[in-house]
Amino acid sequence: MPVYNYKVRDFEGNLLTGKLELDSKALCIDNLKQRNYYILDLKEEAEKKDIFDSLKNLRKVKVKDIAVFCRQFATLINAGLPIVTSIATMVQQVENKRLKKVLSEVYEDVQKGKGLSESMRKHPDVFPMLLFNMIEAGEASGTLDNVLNKMADYFEKENNLRQKIKSALTYPMVVSIVAILVVIFLVTNVIPTFVGIFEDIGAQLPLPTMILLRLSNSISHYWYSYIIVLALTVFLIMKALKTDNGRRFYDALSLKVPIFGLLNKKVITSRFSRTLATLISSGIPLMEAMEVVENIIGNIMVSEGLKEAANDIKMGKGLAEPLKRIGIFPPMVIQMITVGESSGYLDSILKKTADFYDSEVDTEVSQMTTLIEPLIIVVLALVVGFIVISIVMPMFKIYNFVGQ
Repeated sequence: MPVYNYKVRDFEGNLLTGKLELDSKALCIDNLKQRNYYILDLKEEAEKKDIFDSLKNLRKVKVKDIAVFCRQFATLINAGLPIVTSIATMVQQVENKRLKKVLSEVYEDVQKGKGLSESMRKHPDVFPMLLFNMIEAGEASGTLDNVLNKMADYFEKENNLRQKIKSALTYPMVVSIVAILVVIFLVTNVIPTFVGIFEDIGAQLPLPTMILLRLSNSISHYWYSYIIVLALTVFLIMKALKTDNGRRFYDALSLKVPIFGLLNKKVITSRFSRTLATLISSGIPLMEAMEVVENIIGNIMVSEGLKEAANDIKMGKGLAEPLKRIGIFPPMVIQMITVGESSGYLDSILKKTADFYDSEVDTEVSQMTTLIEPLIIVVLALVVGFIVISIVMPMFKIYNFVGQ
């Protein structure tokens, strides 16, 4: 947190100096004015930063942080505090260093007369597009506290959705990593001992044992090559994903791959329904809402489909038919949207659809975990079985040789 050196005079004309440790110069000015001081000079002290402070400032603002921010901000606004005061309070309260720094800048912009949504829009790497669009609608309608509460609900559910997927993938990943480490230990430490015994006896090694022996020698003597290849592969994949074609290929594959494809479709359906419901219920026109949704859906293929759907809606068509052509939304969703459009309750219908697919994601995650666990066990059994066979086969040869 920055430190500011100040020089002021009180009502009696006494000269006072000191330091304040606050997040921004504007906050320091407010603090001094509240103490009835006349400010003569206020300068930021040069801050000594170490590498750990730099890393803290680079820490990503998570969905959970945004959800907590929206909930607390809504509480302050609902209590009747002015926006400027509420933001100043949030600056003091927020724990995430990066979010705190950005909120300080938002506070200074709002103090200068800029709108809250306009100030937040300058930080798209921190605040999601959906948030500042919703806040803009809330400012226009005078329902900022309600909008912020809706956003808090939205981001809490989005965070829960992500956590469910992470927790489902954590166990298989941990088991896979442990299994790989155990196999590497067996291949590099245990196998050479047995092979050495076989070679001392002069036994002819079978093909599986020879393959395992060469793999063991390769890992033992050229382990750095494996690390280089792995690092290079990861680097090339990450670089490819930053290109349009690479991202498009990955997003298309993520919708078709077994097990994960169906889960991904349900996650997209839930996110689409909830986001569109939140936007429409806050008074944002359908065309603007579609533009926001296509930018936050997280899949290029679906985003392009939503863009085409928006063009069809602009030409006077309904929402259901263009969405059907995208090909990833289940028939039930299309039918629900048709009912919502004809009844005039599209926002509530979409919210119910999102709730339904949230529970569907829960079920899909549980099923995915149930399928992955035995698959890992089978693969591990095959690998360990190959290692055991490679050791046992020469032993049988030696036994037969001694028996003769």
